[in-house]
Amino acid sequence: MLVVGDLRLDEGSRRAVRADRHVSLTATEFELLRYLMRNPEQVLSKAQILDRVWPYDFGGHVNVVELYISYLRKKLERSLGMPPMIYTKRGVGYLIKPAENLHEVT
Repeated sequence: MLVVGDLRLDEGSRRAVRADRHVSLTATEFELLRYLMRNPEQVLSKAQILDRVWPYDFGGHVNVVELYISYLRKKLERSLGMPPMIYTKRGVGYLIKPAENLHEVT
């Protein structure tokens, strides 16, 4: 079980729960969230994420990372009416951290 703030990810059952609400994820969204949650509060570049989440022979563009980050934000934050947990460090990458540390990232 991975836990970051009020978000839990059960790797065995492949279930995500935020603030006691189940969040339905696609296989790729699950893998992306798992990678972020295994590296909490660490900025991960698009290239790192692409390398770890997508297959070796994936021929797509790194912009797919931005797309899937937006999917996760919608499911984990906006649709639940919850504060953000996934942050963008412009020009560097993305990180996940508990929502209660909101004031620390700009």
